[in-house]
Amino acid sequence: MTMLQITFLFIGFFILILVLATIFKRYQRTILWTAAICMFLGVLFSVGFGYIDVIDGDVPNLPVITSIVLIIIGSALLILGAEKLYLKQREKENQSIPVVTSASNAHSADDNATGIVLTGQLKTELAEKVFAKAIEYGYMKEEGSHYKWTESKVLLAYMCGRIYCGDYPERLKMETKTYWKFGMELFPDTELCVLFATSDIGQSRQNRKDLKIFRKSTSFSSSLPAALFIYNQTVKCAS
Repeated sequence: MTMLQITFLFIGFFILILVLATIFKRYQRTILWTAAICMFLGVLFSVGFGYIDVIDGDVPNLPVITSIVLIIIGSALLILGAEKLYLKQREKENQSIPVVTSASNAHSADDNATGIVLTGQLKTELAEKVFAKAIEYGYMKEEGSHYKWTESKVLLAYMCGRIYCGDYPERLKMETKTYWKFGMELFPDTELCVLFATSDIGQSRQNRKDLKIFRKSTSFSSSLPAALFIYNQTVKCAS
């Protein structure tokens, strides 16, 4: 295989990666980083194993060296693009952080009701019902303009994953264990960390992906059936 053929293969691979990153926007950073590493290592291995000769006789093979440089630059551009897209997404999330205010500020001065008002992406019917039940069962409480979670952060991540991402417990036919499966929606980590005045809720969730659900999360999910059942029945009736 000539260097020209290899160059065209890398160009085709580069274009394919851009297309995939455009289609699967949720995984853009992972796709671009993976492609960049593969391209870079592919060049190193090709030179190291002798598939590509950078020396033609006693002189440098300039076309080959130029192609290698272009491929390395392409890898760097993919990494740069991945990080820029990631930072842009983070900025977008930060701009959409909901302002959590007390209900007394949201209503008139005559209304002395207290409570926390969910806004933006966090304001859903299911969230309001489940949070109310969580407070009732003592898993969380209101502290000023934030919620305070009284249990483990993993349990908080499990609850929020079920509310906002469609996470669900899955029991395999041949096993008695139940596993934590992720839904398809993007986890609103920044907004939730602000709401609960904590950090790394999303990381706690990510660390448990496809792992066995601990006993307390199972009992927790069953301790909130009222809100979940009411919401599900509402959706079914509406459809």
